Amino acid sequence: MCLFEKLRPMADSLHKVIENQRLDIKKLQKQTTEIGQQKIQLAQQKAQLEQQKAQLQGHEIKIGDIQPQIQNQNNEIASIRKQITILQEEISKLKSAALWFWHEIKIGAIQSQNQNQIMK
Repeated sequence: MCLFEKLRPMADSLHKVIENQRLDIKKLQKQTTEIGQQKIQLAQQKAQLEQQKAQLQGHEIKIGDIQPQIQNQNNEIASIRKQITILQEEISKLKSAALWFWHEIKIGAIQSQNQNQIMK
């Protein structure tokens, strides 16, 4: 048996090991590429989230600026409603006074007519 024949099983075995390692390396390279792509996507998502966070903070600032204005408007509305209530009460008093005055004038006119008729 020649040396080649003796080394053939060992060479075949080494060849299989090398082939398996080559396939493992290809798998690892593929996984590395996929991980790299995922990393890029995550970085993009993080950038988008940061941008959205900044926009939300801007909205919060605007809301904070608007809230005092709304409170002022609510206070003004409450004041106007109070004034309307006071005016309604005053109108009601004036109506009552006008009706009373009209009634007194009417009674006075009737009494005057009655006295004129008595004198005739």
